[in-house]
Amino acid sequence: MGDKRDAILKATLSLVSENGFHGTPMSKIAAEAGVSAGIIYHYFENKEDLIDELYKKLKIDLAQAMMDDYLEDLPLHERFRRIWRNTIRYYMVHPQETAFMEQYANSPYMKPEAEAAAMEYFEPVLAFMEYARQQGVVKDMSDEMMAAFTLETAILLAKKHTSGRLVMDETAIELAVDASWDAIKR
Repeated sequence: MGDKRDAILKATLSLVSENGFHGTPMSKIAAEAGVSAGIIYHYFENKEDLIDELYKKLKIDLAQAMMDDYLEDLPLHERFRRIWRNTIRYYMVHPQETAFMEQYANSPYMKPEAEAAAMEYFEPVLAFMEYARQQGVVKDMSDEMMAAFTLETAILLAKKHTSGRLVMDETAIELAVDASWDAIKR
């Protein structure tokens, strides 16, 4: 049964990334997933619920990817570098997910509850940044400002890479991660 749910989520991701929310009726999702429309309603209350669940799943996947190979006993600078590199690589490898999350965040579908539910998975990243602030290693700025100088920069560079406007090879990634660190370190 989980396979059908996964197929529905995968079909929704693909279709919404291509056609937007309004250009993706439930009938198209069912056809793409190879299930009946009735099966979708077995897993999801309605289209809004399906979209919210997909958004939460993608945010959880992102949060997990960001913490890949993260070790608490590493120096703060190296922990930052791993989170940042994991972030840019996730966005470079997952353009459909990126498109979906951006559409969701800027749409009427956006629900603070869905964002809040996903944010608990970002707690290790937030805890790291708070610890770095407390240790006096990074500037005392809000989480929003910190994100703008670091992770949002990684996302922007990844999007430019996937659109072909910028090549983010390993040398460029290392240059960018160092620039982000320099922007926030004391």
